[in-house]
Amino acid sequence: MIRIWEIAKQPRIRAYLNTLITNVRAELRYHGIEDVIPVFTSPFKEKFEGFILPVDILVVTSAKSNVLVKDVLRTNPLLPETLELEEAYNVLKEFKVPGAPVVKSLEEPMFKGTLSYRDIVNALLSMNIVPRATKAGEIMRVDDVEEYLTTADEKVNKVWSKLVYKGLPGLVVVRSESVRIPIGTISVEDFINSGRWYFRREAEHMVAALAKVKRIMMRGTYVATADVPITHIAKVMVEQRIPILPVVNEKGEVIGVITIEDVARAFIEGIVPGRVLPPVLAVPPMPMPKPLTAEEQVTYTPSSQVLEEVMVARVQPSIEIGITAEDILREEMPAITINDTIEHARKEMLRRKTNYLLVVDDKGNIVGYVSKGNMLKAIATKGPLWRRRVYDRLFIDYILSRNIPSVPKTARIEDVAWQMVANEAEVVKVVDYDRSLLGYITKDDVVNSLLNVKTRGLVENIMTPRRIGVVHPHHSLHHVVTRMRMFYLDALAVYDGIIRGVISENRLPFIALEDAKTGVKSRRLIWIRRITKGAGKLGRYVKITPLLAMDLTVPVKAYVNVKNDIKYAIELMNKFDVNGIPVVDNEGKLLGIVCKNDILRDLARSSKVIAKIERKERERRKVKA
Repeated sequence: MIRIWEIAKQPRIRAYLNTLITNVRAELRYHGIEDVIPVFTSPFKEKFEGFILPVDILVVTSAKSNVLVKDVLRTNPLLPETLELEEAYNVLKEFKVPGAPVVKSLEEPMFKGTLSYRDIVNALLSMNIVPRATKAGEIMRVDDVEEYLTTADEKVNKVWSKLVYKGLPGLVVVRSESVRIPIGTISVEDFINSGRWYFRREAEHMVAALAKVKRIMMRGTYVATADVPITHIAKVMVEQRIPILPVVNEKGEVIGVITIEDVARAFIEGIVPGRVLPPVLAVPPMPMPKPLTAEEQVTYTPSSQVLEEVMVARVQPSIEIGITAEDILREEMPAITINDTIEHARKEMLRRKTNYLLVVDDKGNIVGYVSKGNMLKAIATKGPLWRRRVYDRLFIDYILSRNIPSVPKTARIEDVAWQMVANEAEVVKVVDYDRSLLGYITKDDVVNSLLNVKTRGLVENIMTPRRIGVVHPHHSLHHVVTRMRMFYLDALAVYDGIIRGVISENRLPFIALEDAKTGVKSRRLIWIRRITKGAGKLGRYVKITPLLAMDLTVPVKAYVNVKNDIKYAIELMNKFDVNGIPVVDNEGKLLGIVCKNDILRDLARSSKVIAKIERKERERRKVKA
């Protein structure tokens, strides 16, 4: 038995009776959408008065408006905190609202929190409750599916009308009225975050041409097939705050839609009465993530312990290479500002053919750098949704690395590598004796510097063994990235009896999304970009399965033998533009991978060996003197 006081949440935003609706909209744009916004008398009198919903913001159709919160205030329904979860669900369903405030009681309406369909589903998922309906086809809306569809060229006032007057949570944007393949969605949140939809009804003399859906819509959307499990849909819709999810047939055409209310109904009520699940699609099943064996599990390890593990003692060359920081530094690096978008950073990397960009503030001061490794971490931690909002101004600040260690110009290349490994940095500053900046060194500069030495040893001395450096094609993206981060790797070999290629850190943010047979890979979404030069932008949609290692694999048809020189491995990395190359024995059996981070670690270990030898030599001379 679940009481709603146990799962009620405290919203980040509060509104007051005499606050302008346009001010509330500004708060929602800044802090993010809330399902329910409680309303109080004033900042000085915290008496609970009622609530508003995000859709109520849309009543204002002009950038300048005198409409106040009290003009759209709702006072019903209220949810007493002692209600059971199922009872609260029935109240929301009866009043046709996505959420409502939780109060102490109806007689004493003291505000306790808010509850929405999303909160209900999240609570049921966290308690591992099994839904009564198990497949998407058992709960999807099919009879009125036309109401939930629109096109990119539709005028926004028609969509606005459906959201405001019919209470729809969102609409699916399809290619055309005749070709119902989803290319995106449009919801209340998209209207609130956009300034392109105002009708200016409050100032008719300023009426302008109405915007079209394509100016507001979210490009790209998740899709499900009729046989996708409800639990998987529920997780995605809750975590990514998806208002509406299209269900497609084997041709990719919309046959139904699912809302968060439908998902809640799947848990509490079950199958729609009279619904017969459509037959399973006559297409090969979508591959799901391969369960991890005990050996493949990656557990949390503190950074200090990871550093100790990756710096384990091996037989190291005790003679320094003879290359200093001054020999390989670059005086300039391309830069972007902290206010630039992630899309701009991506384009700059492609245009300048670089893996690293400095980041400067408004005053021109260097505040950090952005690398493709940073983007990789963001892909793993932020999920697919933010990748469709590539113009959000906050993302550069989210992914940049602020720690750029400094080394003197006389520092050995081994010491530079040590600073990179110890600080988990891919860029270091090179300074003069007076601490003035001379230039920069990147990880690629360090690795490529070994091409100028006679030899650095054999691949077998530095490679990452198979148990750590190899993944199966059906391992999930989460497992791939976790393994790379925990073991300080920037590449993994992909193997299932055949060497399929490598997953490379420098290629992940820009990996090709084309399929030789069907065109766009419908399950994957990393960037919305042009397929070919001059072509129109295509909206990619993601099916409800996680990204797998196979989706990210670069098919490198090359490998190195354990007895090859490290220089040969570096040459192959540069040739195929990857950060690692598979390693095989004389019989062609896969033994592991050698990557740039392995080379960096090897140099860093040598730094400690050389420093130890020099320290002993100084002590010997001191004793002798």
